[in-house]
Amino acid sequence: MLALSLTQALVAALYLFLAGAVVYARPPLPRRGRRTSEPRSRRRGETLVEAVWLATLAAALLYPLGIFVAPAALESAPLAVSFAGDAPVQLVGVASVLAGGALLGWAFRSLGRFATLEMRVGPDHRVVREGPYTRLRHPMYTANLLWSAGFALTLLSPPLAAAAVLVLTLAVYRAREEERLFLASAHLQREYARYLGTTGRFLPRIAVRRRRTGHGEDE
Repeated sequence: MLALSLTQALVAALYLFLAGAVVYARPPLPRRGRRTSEPRSRRRGETLVEAVWLATLAAALLYPLGIFVAPAALESAPLAVSFAGDAPVQLVGVASVLAGGALLGWAFRSLGRFATLEMRVGPDHRVVREGPYTRLRHPMYTANLLWSAGFALTLLSPPLAAAAVLVLTLAVYRAREEERLFLASAHLQREYARYLGTTGRFLPRIAVRRRRTGHGEDE
């Protein structure tokens, strides 16, 4: 395990990097006024899912601060694990948080005024294809998975690992719901259906090229 002072310095640097990513993203302020979402029925429990999603992200983001408040507790069982060669794993975690923060800022900046916590599609919405949305349909969820899992690895933390699993579970649910809303939208249905065929949900879609034989048939 990395020395405590080094771990604290890395965590502090990661928080500064994430703050810089937010500044770079310039997320839009919530707009007031009449709701412009297309009519839709909220599924039972959707509000609860949204609350759990926000609470999980907040917990995963704030938990690492404990390394400054109660370092002895966070570096000992059951809140941390240690094993031979665990230091490289922690450095992989640092890289994962950096990648997640960079992707989050890039995705927010690309999404612009369409960035929102609520799952909805308005009449002024369009299919965003700029930045990471060229290859990914849900890069912000990918970013949240990267930084939450990264903090778990950096601190070798079972509680944060559990939070990262919950982030993944909720991200899959939210991604499917958002795709369902776009496919149900009267003005975006066809375009989004084409977009589904060229992008991956959380990872870039791998295009498989089929080689044609001399008889004009695909192999």
